[in-house]
Amino acid sequence: MDRERISEESIPRMLIDVHIHTIYSDGRDDVERVLRVAELKGLDAVAITDHDTLQGYWRALRLESGLTVIPGYELKTDAGHILILGVEELPRLRRPLIYEEVIDWSRERGGLSIIAHPAVGRLKLNRWRRCPPDVVEALNAAYPLRMMMRIGLKVAGELGVPAVAGSDAHRALDVGNAYMELEGENLDVADILEALRRGRHRIGGGISPLPVRLRSGVGYIASLIKWSLSPLRTKPYRRS
Repeated sequence: MDRERISEESIPRMLIDVHIHTIYSDGRDDVERVLRVAELKGLDAVAITDHDTLQGYWRALRLESGLTVIPGYELKTDAGHILILGVEELPRLRRPLIYEEVIDWSRERGGLSIIAHPAVGRLKLNRWRRCPPDVVEALNAAYPLRMMMRIGLKVAGELGVPAVAGSDAHRALDVGNAYMELEGENLDVADILEALRRGRHRIGGGISPLPVRLRSGVGYIASLIKWSLSPLRTKPYRRS
């Protein structure tokens, strides 16, 4: 048993967080601070996933750090929020964004699509079933309630895709609260995305401290109110 544990600990591993926000969208801290905290916490790779922009990614590339920086951003579609990783361009699709069109667009460009915080959007499950993403963010460290992790895992299981984790950090200090562990070291972006797509990773970390989750809960309630007033609710998508 001890020999097995020693052998496992000797395997090179990479720790990654693929859901992080900065001042380029609704985050509180700049990219420099985010990368500094990520390194201090022992992460090896990050994806800056600001809303509707790659500015955080481009800024991170210009800075000197020991981290692998993955292209990424978060998009709001008519069937929930989607993280797109590995694509260095934003979709030039009709607005509001249609979930199925975003998934197809990402796949055509070799991107990795992730349903973000699925526990707050289960009413869209039938849409997700008909057009599954590449993976599902089962553990989102900003979830207001711990039970949401179980819902996220169930969604991933029902869709038949791997479950991943992300901190959904809006402050640098929360980076790495949830992360993934991949076997190997110095993996490039393509290798990291392929490992996630095939489920060759382990989830680590957990729910963020209560004050962080309370802020997340308030934001979620506000988004529900905004969605209830949106014309999208009365225009369901029909895929041809």
